[in-house]
Amino acid sequence: MTATEAFLVLSCLGPDRPGLVAEVTHYVTEHGGNVEDSRMVVLGGEFGVLLLVSGSPEEVAALEKSTVDMEKQTGLQVLARRTKSPEEHRRAAAIPCVVTAEALDHEGIVRAVSRALSATGVNIVSLEATSYEAPVTGSQLFRMEARIDVPAGVTVGKVRKAMDQVAEEENLEIDVRSLVKG
Repeated sequence: MTATEAFLVLSCLGPDRPGLVAEVTHYVTEHGGNVEDSRMVVLGGEFGVLLLVSGSPEEVAALEKSTVDMEKQTGLQVLARRTKSPEEHRRAAAIPCVVTAEALDHEGIVRAVSRALSATGVNIVSLEATSYEAPVTGSQLFRMEARIDVPAGVTVGKVRKAMDQVAEEENLEIDVRSLVKG
């Protein structure tokens, strides 16, 4: 990363079909952008893409202005938003952790976990949740994994205590694991 780099988040959504990743990333690189980070997933029949793109300020401005062309070429709805560099946004004093929750599927699990994390002052960096059938019984099971940053002034113990309370209230198995080696 250079001091003259600019950053843009592209959010794309549309009907899933083969070739979308190639089309989106080709468009970005052909217009001078570099994919720094991405998340892509099929939900139902829709394909969602989140890209963090870097480039010179001129390249990023051109990409930002060309979302209509990108939509025409890919068939996806595209939203562009300027953002900070990842280094500029990171919290230096935060402890990275992973929260994993598993249970029989029922409404409100993500809400309960995210509200409790918010109440402790924790930032959710990423979250994935899915429901699936148990291999033998066919019961609907639920699994969620959240990567979080625990800020200075908040202990991992406090986060675990909050998650224990959610586990009791929602009948979940919850694990909080620090990603700090040592």
